[in-house]
Amino acid sequence: MPPKKSAQAAAKSKAVADKTFGLKNKKGAKVSKYVQQVERQVSEAGNQKARKAEQAAKDAKEAKRKAEEARKAELKELFKPAAQIQKVPFGVDPKTILCNFFKNGTCQKGSRCKFSHDVNVERKTLKADLYTDARDDESDEAKKNEDSSNWTQEQLEAAITSKHGTDNANKNRPTDIVCKYFLEAVETGKYGWFWECPNGGKKCIYRHALPPGYVLKKRESEAERREREANERENALTLEDFLETERHNIQGDLTPITAETFAAWKQRRLERKAEAETKAIADKAEAYKKQRAGMKTGMAFSGKELFDFNPDWAVGADDDDDGAMDVYQREASSDEEGSD
Repeated sequence: MPPKKSAQAAAKSKAVADKTFGLKNKKGAKVSKYVQQVERQVSEAGNQKARKAEQAAKDAKEAKRKAEEARKAELKELFKPAAQIQKVPFGVDPKTILCNFFKNGTCQKGSRCKFSHDVNVERKTLKADLYTDARDDESDEAKKNEDSSNWTQEQLEAAITSKHGTDNANKNRPTDIVCKYFLEAVETGKYGWFWECPNGGKKCIYRHALPPGYVLKKRESEAERREREANERENALTLEDFLETERHNIQGDLTPITAETFAAWKQRRLERKAEAETKAIADKAEAYKKQRAGMKTGMAFSGKELFDFNPDWAVGADDDDDGAMDVYQREASSDEEGSD
């Protein structure tokens, strides 16, 4: 049995010969063009059935794909979680809130949606964590993806030096000391997602995180300071209240303080003070006598005390002053006589 393709080719040749039978001068330009057109029509007529079958198979495949997508969409619609209608608090921009429908993949509004379709919007609007160094996560991720197979010789030597190098090489290794620029930025309210450390940025060797348990001291404004001082003055304990509280805290059989008991206590106190002063003067005098006798007393005396213990010193000083005055008067009188 001859091949099927040969039979089809023979049939096509016979059809072309039949349609061009009787034409004269087939080598002419017009006749040759007509013959080529007939051959093309015959060839296309033979492939039309195959093209129809191919198109039908393609249409069936496309229909099957669309049916599968419709089935998956229907299942997703049936089993999807119910998205709640979001409520925006007063004064909050809706674009800072992630759309619940977009999160579930069911938002049909696109750019017209008043909520955000950025999955990172919540992270951007959150305050920076003061107790976590953002570089820790980056370094951990970099270590996981690190591969030394593509390192250059310089990178390999730098890694070996940083891990097993000398003390000078280890000076630039990260420490647990908190960066002073970070603390200053936190205290002044300048720290945030876009803050950059003046000490080398992300290459700063000091930590950009507060230690656990650290309580940040908030810098109070002028109004807050005045309010705090007013509250302190209002709640301050007066001297009378303090004494009354302490009086109630005293326990035991004690004498209550009255005007009479206070006067008697004060009189006794003055008497004890006078006795102590008299005794101190007597002790000083006794010590001075011992010192005059050549004995060591270990006690120092002021100038006033020395004159008190030696009254004749004051009398002798007065006599010396009088003699000096007499000499001055005699000299003055002699000068007056000489001038006359």
